[in-house]
Amino acid sequence: FYALLPLRLSFSDYVGKEKIAKLDKSLSTQESGEYDPQSGDFFYFAPWGNVGIFYAKQPPYKGLIKLGAPKAEKESFITHLKAQKQDFILTIEKYPGRE
Repeated sequence: FYALLPLRLSFSDYVGKEKIAKLDKSLSTQESGEYDPQSGDFFYFAPWGNVGIFYAKQPPYKGLIKLGAPKAEKESFITHLKAQKQDFILTIEKYPGRE
């Protein structure tokens, strides 16, 4: 995923629990165990080739891979994300100095 950055993605709501965006390119994945998804998690869903952010609790699911999570102000971030009713564009960039 990191090699694809920067990315400008259009996110939309999915099932009232997550915001998702389609990647133009599928990510290479290795066998990964299921994880317990949490609100705020940034994830890749291998079966559909999309990324997303949970704003509500989800059950573990095969093919779901955690990519990251917010470090600060998590509750504020989740509240804002949940309140966003319209599609939105998000730019994801590499962190400076982490090339």
